[in-house]
Amino acid sequence: TRGNYNAKGDKFGYYGVMGPDEFQMMVHHNAYTNYMAKRTLEYTLEIIDTLDSKTLSNHRVTDDEQERMKKAANLMYIPKDEQTGIYEQHEGFFDLPHIDIKSIPMEDFPLYHNWSYDRIYRNDMIKQPDVLMFMFLHNQSFSDAEKRVNYDFYEPKTIHESSLSPSIHSIFALELDKMEEAVQFFRFATRMDLDDYNRNTNEGLHTTSIAAAWMNIVYGFGGIRTDGEKLIINPKIPDFWDHYRFNINYKQRKLSFYVTKDIITITNEGESLDVLYHNKPVTLKKQTTLKRL
Repeated sequence: TRGNYNAKGDKFGYYGVMGPDEFQMMVHHNAYTNYMAKRTLEYTLEIIDTLDSKTLSNHRVTDDEQERMKKAANLMYIPKDEQTGIYEQHEGFFDLPHIDIKSIPMEDFPLYHNWSYDRIYRNDMIKQPDVLMFMFLHNQSFSDAEKRVNYDFYEPKTIHESSLSPSIHSIFALELDKMEEAVQFFRFATRMDLDDYNRNTNEGLHTTSIAAAWMNIVYGFGGIRTDGEKLIINPKIPDFWDHYRFNINYKQRKLSFYVTKDIITITNEGESLDVLYHNKPVTLKKQTTLKRL
């Protein structure tokens, strides 16, 4: 009910919203918001299809409601330049005045202390991942080419003044074989408060960055992807690291990973599991040692 159709009735979406990027307020058709809403409606309809009529009646799910969800999902507007493959962060973002974020003096940070909000909001500067965020959450729904072109377009516009930002960019950089960049972002995420990267540690610790650093190890260096039909494992390791470890729970199995420069050892406390290791099918038994590719 928060969404609306445009005047012609051929586009559905969300007007007057703010997506993950807090530097763009009251925008129309934020790509993240519309995309996540579309996937939510589609998933809801999938679940409804598995329920019997009595359950639907008990929850007052009507045919009319389902039809409205289908129509909204089908007509959901996801702004995108089809020629370049770049998703437009929101309607009109491509036309915003450009600002070279590297030209901003360090003394101006954090910007919310030194710039008026209307100055922050009136250009294409980004605080944190927005388009990249939905591409991370639904990683397997996008091609490598789509990820690369959107990363290359949006990262140079991002000032990472949010504790949520560096780790997501590090994860993308690892997926796109930008190891040096990935390590820099990982250092940013893990040492944000220790080194006072954003000049605001005195206001409190960035606990989200600490949690995101764990994501950075698992989804970034570990190359774990959980949004496909099978668990995907594509581990990488910087030259100056000897090893790293992490654990995850996946489909009632506790999996422990130990990655070195030469091998990856995976301990599976559960039944055997079919996974994809560097796009090749592998069965994880109680303990599986694989050569790192």
